[in-house]
Amino acid sequence: MAGPAAAARAAARQRLAADLRELGAALNRHPQSGLAPEVQELISSWDPRSRALLDAADDTEGGLEGAAATAAAALLRPLLSAAFASAHPDLFVGAAKAATSALQCCGIEASSSLTQPVAYSLLGLFFDEQLDTGIRSGAAEVLANLPPERGCAASLLAAPAAEGAVEALIAAAKREGDPHQDSAFVLLAVLAAADGATADRISSPEAALLPIAVERIRSLTADGPQSLVGRSFFGPLRLLTVLTSAAPDAARVRARAVPGLVAAAVDLLMALAAAEQAAEAAAQRAACHHDEMATQCLAMLSEAMLADRLTRALAIGAMVSGSALPRVLALLRSPGTAVRHAACRCVSTVAGIQPGRDALFKVPRAASELAAALRRAYADGEDPALTQFQAAAALAKLLDHGEGRRVAEALARDAAAEGAAATGGGTGGSLLGALAGLIAASVDEASGSVEVQLSSLWGAVTLLCRMVWVLEGSALAAEQVRALHRAAARAPRLTEACVVGLEYWLPKARATTCLHAISELVYFVAFLAGIEEARRGGARPPAAAADTAAARAALRGAPGLGAGLRLFLYRQPGHSSPVSVHNEVAVTAAKWLLRLPEVEAPAAAAAAAATSSAAAVAARAAPTAASPASAVHTAAQAAQAQAPATAAAVPLPAAAGGRSVAAPPLALEGGGSSSSRAGDGSGPSSIGGGAGAQAAVPRVCGACGRKSTADARLLRCVGCKAQYYCNNACALSHWAAHQAACRAAAAAAAASPAAGPPSAALTPAQGQVPAATAPAVPPPAAAGGRSVAAQRLAPQAGGSSTSRADGSGSSSSRADGSGSSSTSGSGDGGGSSSAAGSDSNAEAAAQPRACGACGRESAADSPLLRCVGCKAQYYCGDACAKAQWPSHRAECKATRRAARRTAAAQRS
Repeated sequence: MAGPAAAARAAARQRLAADLRELGAALNRHPQSGLAPEVQELISSWDPRSRALLDAADDTEGGLEGAAATAAAALLRPLLSAAFASAHPDLFVGAAKAATSALQCCGIEASSSLTQPVAYSLLGLFFDEQLDTGIRSGAAEVLANLPPERGCAASLLAAPAAEGAVEALIAAAKREGDPHQDSAFVLLAVLAAADGATADRISSPEAALLPIAVERIRSLTADGPQSLVGRSFFGPLRLLTVLTSAAPDAARVRARAVPGLVAAAVDLLMALAAAEQAAEAAAQRAACHHDEMATQCLAMLSEAMLADRLTRALAIGAMVSGSALPRVLALLRSPGTAVRHAACRCVSTVAGIQPGRDALFKVPRAASELAAALRRAYADGEDPALTQFQAAAALAKLLDHGEGRRVAEALARDAAAEGAAATGGGTGGSLLGALAGLIAASVDEASGSVEVQLSSLWGAVTLLCRMVWVLEGSALAAEQVRALHRAAARAPRLTEACVVGLEYWLPKARATTCLHAISELVYFVAFLAGIEEARRGGARPPAAAADTAAARAALRGAPGLGAGLRLFLYRQPGHSSPVSVHNEVAVTAAKWLLRLPEVEAPAAAAAAAATSSAAAVAARAAPTAASPASAVHTAAQAAQAQAPATAAAVPLPAAAGGRSVAAPPLALEGGGSSSSRAGDGSGPSSIGGGAGAQAAVPRVCGACGRKSTADARLLRCVGCKAQYYCNNACALSHWAAHQAACRAAAAAAAASPAAGPPSAALTPAQGQVPAATAPAVPPPAAAGGRSVAAQRLAPQAGGSSTSRADGSGSSSSRADGSGSSSTSGSGDGGGSSSAAGSDSNAEAAAQPRACGACGRESAADSPLLRCVGCKAQYYCGDACAKAQWPSHRAECKATRRAARRTAAAQRS
């Protein structure tokens, strides 16, 4: 951003230099006898003072500041007085031009020394009714062009001498027939855009100005197209645009609800079109500069679509009855960038409501115009956040209509034809190329706004997924889906952008605003990689083919994708609100991707490297008898430094059939003890570590970086006692990076004679598969009501597990079912129960060994885990268990209650 800003400052300085030279020459040519003494003195020193001013502007990076700003004001203010302007109107024109350039060059800190005195002098000229009309209009024109980014209008309002200026401008704008009525509206628009309180005052019922502004627009339209020739702006229109789009909420609501506002905007938009046609017929096209007025009309129509239901209905009715929609679509081809963007946004807001979609489908080639606008903007290198995003969003909304299938089929055919015609992998100007550009723009943090990034992502992936989903499942359109897949495969930029975007956005899936778009992106990446309806269960994905080779190669180059997908699966059950993508579709796609060797292989290679590196670090950080605790922390911190490079190497709770490697439980960071039990069945685990050791550990979450506070303390990993997290969600998301460090710390602690056995869950390397830990805080239930955590899972054979179900009771069971089961607490009504081991074994043998969520069958090398609550349901891991818990909850509780009743009957 520094380059364009520097270029703008240089251009403003050049304009100021030229205007000062021109004004100095005009002053020197003027007879000195007719000038006031102070002006004559000013002329005699004009050249050295203007050169010093320009040199100061060059030396200051932010523009005219400090002494330079004061010097500029002293140079210009004598030429902006009422006496000088009335006596020498020809010289005043040059002075006003120089004042405009000086205000464009002023720095932010120059408000009191330059902006306020110069702007107030001009405002005084405008209010002086004794002056010539041309002088007053010239003063208003300078004020109308105050640079908003430098706070010039706000500094004018802050000037003590400007008190009452707003009331005077409102009175001037209400004087019918006043030649400066339009200028008063313009100045009010400038002040309303700069200050929210001023906008509230202007839009208030007491001011009664908004109905007058609407009536002025109607009068301009009624005068016929010829009255618009040569007019580039209109004050009432500018004011209403500011109040409906850039004012505080209360002012916006009042402005949008003004009777006749939308109809007046529609009539003016159509009158501008008629004026352009008349000018072209009379060979006066150059006299029509209507871009600003057309943009403002479109902006008001867009804002009307964001208002209440009645206003939206009135707006759609006015646009349909006034035949405005074809005109708006035609403006998508306007040579003006601002007009194209405003037209595209208007169409997108219209398509956002059902009556608007109905109206658009009655306009011939509406979808074709939007697709063409999207392609043109991409080919021209336009900012994706402007026309491209709005066009993609409008098309995606049109696909929600009953006739959306027809649009999807047409877009798919066009995309397939473009892909077949592309050579050398190029996608310039194509539909898929434009959507790839939007997804690529979504990971560009230089935009400075997460909203802009997310908007770019949503528009593209929604359109891509809707195109596929509308066609999918139809035998007639199956070939079109395959053609779309082939076209995407020939667009490597699209494949790379989707995979890079997925790797970037998956860690951000905790925000519901991101989750919808990320869910769609997960599915589309799976589509590019070759997901098939018949293989969405537990079967292994097919090998890479010609059409999927590019996607598989891109997946292979994204080692962090596996951990991101597992984190996505972990968070899915907590976000069950209706979205554009059904959760189960995205979950199924994520599990399918996790079974791809291209996703597994990078993680496995990184895991091997991480294990080797952690072992070496642990060996170097072996504890001494003098300070075992210090050595444990040293080993953990040293291994942690090696772990970020392999953040996706070690799997989180299994979502694709592998064994579940769970993160250790968490304990409160400050003193006391934790009653969380690990998979080895150990008792309460002490937090451990003295005050000095705790102070040496930074109190920040290892996943998100949040600092610990008195009212929101962090939890500490009870495995290494060296890492802190907000909750289990953060711990699970960071477990891939932290596992090596945690193991190293545990090994160092075990090697120390003074150190007891770690309370972390046993790992496969230690000879036993641990139970997957349930979250410390239960996730919200999928259908509302009381939040209940999914049951702890136990291996099918061997080992044991302990857990708390529902956050209140506790349960313990033998994984093979040959032992006994007991439950206590208040989770299910209290009481205790036991069942014979033979009954449990028989029940377990009768159950099919298939995951209750995804249907994957158990295998010798990757056994399923059994729910320790009912011992009748099996899952791949925590992710599958949590996804299935809303539907399994009632059955699990009923089974446990029945077991308790049976046990009670046997005891009696």
